[in-house]
Amino acid sequence: MSRWWRAYDEAATDPKLGLLSDELHRAWFNLMCIASSNNGEFPPIKQIAYTLRVKPERAAAILAELHGAGLLDKTEDGFAPHNWNKRQYKADVTDPTAAERMKRYRSNKRNDRNATVTPLRPDTDTDTDTEAEKKETREAALDDGWPSDFRVLFWDAWPNKVGKPKAMNELERLRRRGVPWLSIYEGEHRYIRTKPPDRPWLNPATFLHQERFNDQPAEVASGKSESLANVARRQADAGISFGPRPTGLRIVESGDDVRLLPEAGRERSGDLRGSGNCDPVGVSGFGD
Repeated sequence: MSRWWRAYDEAATDPKLGLLSDELHRAWFNLMCIASSNNGEFPPIKQIAYTLRVKPERAAAILAELHGAGLLDKTEDGFAPHNWNKRQYKADVTDPTAAERMKRYRSNKRNDRNATVTPLRPDTDTDTDTEAEKKETREAALDDGWPSDFRVLFWDAWPNKVGKPKAMNELERLRRRGVPWLSIYEGEHRYIRTKPPDRPWLNPATFLHQERFNDQPAEVASGKSESLANVARRQADAGISFGPRPTGLRIVESGDDVRLLPEAGRERSGDLRGSGNCDPVGVSGFGD
């Protein structure tokens, strides 16, 4: 039958043990095991030497060194561990707390056994409470500022309607990450408004995966150059004036004649051509 002996945590800071060499510390530990198997006493020196795997002369020297370190007490028959009976007491005789400790131990063991038994059917009330808690958790998770129809809102606004399943998966992924819906929605409309006409549309899944809704492109005018008529109209609406309109005037622009009609009741003046290579727009011919 195996025996055990008590080891105390103060051994880690005990100077008697701390000053021992590795060999003596290991020998002291093994001697405690030998004493435990012999009711606190040491057997003959040859048996100690065999257990320590040393010669009898070395075993005797080890006992003497440990006695000098205060770890072994000298007895009539030789040596014994220091304060063995005090530290390695019999639990049922010397230890006054043995009964209470054993009671706690048995109670803990009984509780552990009961904890391993799982009822076949959980209590109905507990089931209901658990489902209610799960529902509250789901509702709390959905209260994140995303509208219930976010898929429809995104898809209806997107011009290039390709790869819808992937796009919806990307939306779900961004929602789980906690990305605000407003930043996606505003970024989508900003992309639609500012995309240059010569660039192809992104796939919606690509737009979401690359988080292009965070882009802040410079909004520039797109399309063909604004006509002279639109420029004049904008300037007139803004109240910008350059004086009275000249009469009898023809502008030659890129080979096409743009004719400014004379004011009512006045004759058109003669034409005046531009200077050709140096001046793409020629203005000439003032009326009489």
